[in-house]
Amino acid sequence: MDAISGILDKIQPGTSSSILYQFVIFVVLFAVLKHLIFNKLLFVLQIRESKTVKLDEQAGHKFKEAEDLSKKFDTEVKKTNEEVHKRMTERKNIETKKIVELQSEKEQEVLKNYEIQKSELVNELEAQRPKLLNKSDELSASLLEKILN
Repeated sequence: MDAISGILDKIQPGTSSSILYQFVIFVVLFAVLKHLIFNKLLFVLQIRESKTVKLDEQAGHKFKEAEDLSKKFDTEVKKTNEEVHKRMTERKNIETKKIVELQSEKEQEVLKNYEIQKSELVNELEAQRPKLLNKSDELSASLLEKILN
C-alpha cells in the first residue's frame, strides 16, 4: 500500500490519504447499486432477451409447421385429384361401354327390322309377280298390235 501511496503522492499530492476512503465509498456504493439496480436491470434484460429469443424460436417452429402443413395439403390435393381423375376415367369407360353395347343392340334391332321388312316386301313382290307377268304379256301384246297397226 505504501508503494501505491508513493505513486499517488507523486502524481497529485494529498490524494494518498483520501484514496482509501474513496475506494471504500466506491465499493459500498457499487454493492448497494448492484443489489438495488444492477441485478434488477440484469434480470429485466435477461427476461427481455429470453422472450425475444423464445419468440424467434417459436416463430421459426410455427413457420416450419406452416411449411409442413402446406406440403401435406399440396400432397393431399394432388392425391385427391389423381383419385378423382381415376374415378372419372373409370366412369367414362363404363359409360362408353354401355353406350357401345346399347348402340350395338339398337343396330341389331334395326338390322333385324330391316331384314323382316325386306323379306315381307320380297314375299309380297313374289306373290304379285305372276299377276305382273300376266299384265306384262298383255301389255306387250297390246304394244305389238299398236306397233304393227
